[in-house]
Amino acid sequence: MKLFITYEYFLPSYKAGGPVQSLANLVANYNHTDIFIYCRNTDLDGTVLNVKTNEWVQFNKNTKVFYASAKSETSVYDLLTEVEPDVIFINGIFSPAFNLKPLLWSGDAHKVVSARGMLHPGALSQKSLKKKIYLVAYKLLGLHKKCVFHVTTQEEKRYVTDTFGNSVKVYVAPNFPNVIDKLPVAKKESGKLKLITIALISPMKNIKLVLEALSKCSNEITYDIYGPVKDAAYWQECQTVITTMPQNIKVQYHGAVTPDKMLSVLADSHCMIQPSKSENFGHALYEALAAGKPVITSHYTPWNKLEEVNAGFNVDINNIQSIVDAIEKVASLNNEAYAASSNAAAQYAAKSIDVASVKKDYDAMFLNR
Repeated sequence: MKLFITYEYFLPSYKAGGPVQSLANLVANYNHTDIFIYCRNTDLDGTVLNVKTNEWVQFNKNTKVFYASAKSETSVYDLLTEVEPDVIFINGIFSPAFNLKPLLWSGDAHKVVSARGMLHPGALSQKSLKKKIYLVAYKLLGLHKKCVFHVTTQEEKRYVTDTFGNSVKVYVAPNFPNVIDKLPVAKKESGKLKLITIALISPMKNIKLVLEALSKCSNEITYDIYGPVKDAAYWQECQTVITTMPQNIKVQYHGAVTPDKMLSVLADSHCMIQPSKSENFGHALYEALAAGKPVITSHYTPWNKLEEVNAGFNVDINNIQSIVDAIEKVASLNNEAYAASSNAAAQYAAKSIDVASVKKDYDAMFLNR
């Protein structure tokens, strides 16, 4: 089988967040077929990648990547005609070059569109008018009938059917995880806490809400924020809140972090906090749990019932006191209690995903025409 993947960004790009990690993990695990990836030669912020452009580059044994420049004379149609794939895996909804054109290609290929969380109400609320017009045109042109859809959860499946109707075919296949080892338990004093967020700086990640909650906390807390700024105006709002922090709260912004540095920045922290408005997977959350870091997140991610298993808290993002209470509870843990929560987080992550089962889900999605 030949699998042709389209998405705007791929490694060594990393600033676009979860979808890049999802595809990297797919390539690492789904290694029994020939894979061709079509992407930009830039990162999310326009930084030009240090890669060969406008030609096929060998990424691993069974994967080639075409890093297209803005002035590339080779179109995605040319590449599809050259490769003649059995399956086109289109990641995203709203990009004309990387989502629409592959869907309109007239060749005989099974087309799978991965929603990547873009149809979640929270995501649609960003630039809502443009997205509504786009989706109306999408349906009028019957594009949703030219493909099947991929989602990672049953909840996300509902967002697809709410948008395109119950007649569309939707496959549920979780993202492949980045399997990592548990880190040594960080030392923890009661009344002190090291919080961390690793995410795109945008309203979807609710970092401003975290900052507002921290301003109401009484324990001694340091908060380290990692990630590229996607929304400059939102980040300015966050910075304004930072200037009002009480003396017991210390906030540091470190910029973007490359995937290979993920574990090193997690190592010294106690808890990952990211009360997102929506996550169709949340790679940073999963990796934090796998590394043994309890997580404070919303109810709108796959990582739920955390408090029941002592792996963290799911908070109400419409109730700031819910977030304050969760932070203060983790801060109050002594070394022994924290170690128990750290071990529970790693166990929760280990039980959450079966890689062999995920492979079967992708086989079903790609091979059933």
